[in-house]
Amino acid sequence: MRGFLRNIDKYCGKIKVFLFSLFKKSHKKDLKFNRILIIKFWAIGDSVISLSLIKALKEKYPDCKIDVLTSKSVKDVYKCGSADNIIRIDSFFTICKLLFQFNKYDLTLDCEPYFNISALFSFYLGKRRIGFADQYRSRLYTDVVKFRKDQHMVQNYLDMLRVVGVDYQTDSLVKLIVSDDVRFKVDNYIKENFSDKKIVGFCTGISGSVKSRMWFEDRFAQLADKIVQELDYQVAFLDSLSNQETVETIRNMMNEDAISTLGKLSLKEVFYFISKCDVFISNDTGLMHIAAAQGCKTIGLFGPNTPVLWAPYGKNNVSIYKTDLLPSIQNDKGVFEDRNREEYMGVISINDVFEKVKRLQN
Repeated sequence: MRGFLRNIDKYCGKIKVFLFSLFKKSHKKDLKFNRILIIKFWAIGDSVISLSLIKALKEKYPDCKIDVLTSKSVKDVYKCGSADNIIRIDSFFTICKLLFQFNKYDLTLDCEPYFNISALFSFYLGKRRIGFADQYRSRLYTDVVKFRKDQHMVQNYLDMLRVVGVDYQTDSLVKLIVSDDVRFKVDNYIKENFSDKKIVGFCTGISGSVKSRMWFEDRFAQLADKIVQELDYQVAFLDSLSNQETVETIRNMMNEDAISTLGKLSLKEVFYFISKCDVFISNDTGLMHIAAAQGCKTIGLFGPNTPVLWAPYGKNNVSIYKTDLLPSIQNDKGVFEDRNREEYMGVISINDVFEKVKRLQN
């Protein structure tokens, strides 16, 4: 279904935006928001960041109902937040049901950075509609905000709320709350596989596109050994199963023992496990934002993308960004160029990261 929607967006999106824009509806600025829809289809880290929207809206409108239109890949993020209802677009049946919900929502917030199809859903389902400006699809919104590259993505999302008079500020991400059963299982897993030493988590792969976001496997291995030998930490690898080969390559390069959690924990269990880590070291990918949300001291490694937009958000987190190259990722334009891993990530040394770990442990 994800591939189908992306193809629809790529080949038919602009045509549909044009046709829908011919019937653009007006709106009243004083609409009362009883039902609100957040649209965010993909990207775990981006979804974690968008939880601040739901928290702010719940504080401003405690009696309103907030739904999230999303997909299977990120549904667990929103299930661990405070949304009232999660609507998945993973089936034609769900999409057909949405066709009978014209103007159901008083307000829709389109958190996708560039997809036409998310704007089409926003247009059809919402009376008042907020999305990013300066794009072809922007004509479908009633209100637009600029996708600013000089501020964090948290603030870009919160700018959507400022349009409707919700001035919310935060210096941290929303923590993901899991059930007692999840906590019990993970606590037992840690008890059975780890000692009482502090745990440093590693996310060494990346999800999706732009493999040049990955720091080098041999450096991850040497860094992990150095942390075990000099700081007396335990090392745990957390990642998706698609990156298992990368994790095993790194573990085989290491002289010290390290534990891989891949395939042993569900996504919700990973959320809680990360909260038990003392430090988390990650490429620029979703688990980095989860670590920041869970209150773990987080180190993000950046190259093709800028930490101005995507740094691990929060006061105990740091980003390492040393390249002189311009970013090869432009999220608001759907540009994800995979090039020059050496010049993007090779300039980050083992000592650069190790010194940040030492600083954060104090």
